[in-house]
Amino acid sequence: MTNRVRTHISGDTPTETRLAPKHLTKQQFGKRLYNLMLAKGWTQSELARQSDLPRDSISVYVRGKSLPTPGSLSALAKALGVASTELLPNHVESAIDEDTPALELRVSTNAADVAWLRVNRLVSTKTALKIMEMLETDNAVDGTRSSGAPAV
Repeated sequence: MTNRVRTHISGDTPTETRLAPKHLTKQQFGKRLYNLMLAKGWTQSELARQSDLPRDSISVYVRGKSLPTPGSLSALAKALGVASTELLPNHVESAIDEDTPALELRVSTNAADVAWLRVNRLVSTKTALKIMEMLETDNAVDGTRSSGAPAV
């Protein structure tokens, strides 16, 4: 049998924290939270006690399934002894995302085969180009642009 060695590289060094990106994904936030929690020698249960948040919420954040609300972010930052902006640089942006759905579909009441689609989500460039290509193909079929104006 082959011996497999897994090396885990922490993405949060003091230098990287100072140069923190302006936008973190849910997974990046979860990794950052997990690393700060481990640096304190805490378990998820201890972080939940220290921040006065439900243990399940901590698990959801660490697994990268969700970003905290502004109130929860503040409680986590206070418990960990860091600034909210250091823990989640894009917390203002995430508050905006809560107001604007990541994906919204509205079917026209006049024509069931026509719908408005709104996507507010970070995707790879490759995926974005595929979506744009699909939209352009769809516009070519019906002869209209997304504004409803005829195609030129």
